[in-house]
Amino acid sequence: MANDITALLKRIKACIAAIEGGDCGEALLDEVRADFLELMELLKLFLISERDSYYGYFLINMQFKVNFFANIIAGIKLNSFPPVFESNPLLLCGFTLKEIIFTVCHEIDHVLFNHPAEMVKANPDGDPRTFYEFNLAADAAVNDRINHEIAAENHNFMTAPEGLITSQALSQMFQLKAVRPMESYAYYFALIHKKRPDGSAGQSAENAAPAAVEGQIVTAKSCGGHVLDHDWNVGQDAEDAEAAARELVNAAASMMSAESRGLMPAHFTSQIELLNRPPVLAWQAILKKYVGTITANKRRTRMRLNRRQPERFDLSGTMSDKLLKLVVAVDTSGSMDDEMIAEVFNEIFAILAKRRHEITVIECDAEVQRVYRARTPADIKRKVAGRGGTWFSPVIEYVNSDRYFRDALLIYFTDGYGETEIPRPRTYRNIWVVFGGSENLSLREPYGAVLNLRPAE
Repeated sequence: MANDITALLKRIKACIAAIEGGDCGEALLDEVRADFLELMELLKLFLISERDSYYGYFLINMQFKVNFFANIIAGIKLNSFPPVFESNPLLLCGFTLKEIIFTVCHEIDHVLFNHPAEMVKANPDGDPRTFYEFNLAADAAVNDRINHEIAAENHNFMTAPEGLITSQALSQMFQLKAVRPMESYAYYFALIHKKRPDGSAGQSAENAAPAAVEGQIVTAKSCGGHVLDHDWNVGQDAEDAEAAARELVNAAASMMSAESRGLMPAHFTSQIELLNRPPVLAWQAILKKYVGTITANKRRTRMRLNRRQPERFDLSGTMSDKLLKLVVAVDTSGSMDDEMIAEVFNEIFAILAKRRHEITVIECDAEVQRVYRARTPADIKRKVAGRGGTWFSPVIEYVNSDRYFRDALLIYFTDGYGETEIPRPRTYRNIWVVFGGSENLSLREPYGAVLNLRPAE
């Protein structure tokens, strides 16, 4: 089988050389397409029967698509059933066979770790710079793990392509100190995000690949080597993307024998369990509901296109005129780690993406430690202040003392162990999100909804 794969790849490379030399006839492109699809089928069997079964079973549950007009090496499209592994073989097959296998496994790991859905949460406004930063962070998280697999589990059937983004590469690119390897995307994303000179969004990445010209075949030569490693087409709904990822992961796992599942790395099995865990951030739905109860007038603006007639640049669009105020109180006594806090704020910004909003963050243990305003995820301070005992009343007294918060929503994240009595909050609505279980909240009368952040173990 390995000889067949090698022969196919050699034939594809010869065709790529001819295409880059100017022969772009349909017959030659059809030959590349047919050879590439056969190559992927053989790789699927190779990964299952001879080397690494868990990756092969993911490929069994996907279709393959060739796109000669994309400046994307590869990507798994989750917005179709079954999911589609799309690639431009004129780019992907420029690599060695071991590098191609690495790239395929790399894309599978992105889905396994739910990165397409997390990208939607982290970048609800579609900011190109945030998209670039997220991709770097997600690539570093995935590539570190695959490199570890190669070294620790003797997976010598794949090799990392030159110029790979790893935690070490990020450290050099952004002059970061003491970057830990083998961390989640959220850890690297937070580090990169802090390096923006003004903390603002909207700056396109200098190293991002230019958009492909419609109808023009893309090769490494024609685009000067400026390509993106992958592209995810997941739409704007993070929940749909996560559901699609879960379905693909479960389909692959269900086809494996007990022996094959036993060969999976521990981080694979724990991630499958995480994807299948019942939804625990139920506060999302309540927050969405409360946000919807605050009416917002519309005002005309030249800063947006008219939604009904976007081609008419002379017509004004509309945007919400009411500022939605949200107070996010964080219990810093030790119940929430920095990664959990980052996850929570990604959820909040995704929910508020279509409304004018201003978030006031209050960090409190036995007393208010820090108060600041946040309009974008870049404004969130990843290291919370204070790690003492838990008291709720300092936050309530703070918001009650300022009329600005009378029409605000208050959402309080805590482990629940504090006072039994507090003053009635004068905010519009209140939500208590309790780490470990709503039954842990010590208050007799919380004056609002009490929900779980994560279920008790």
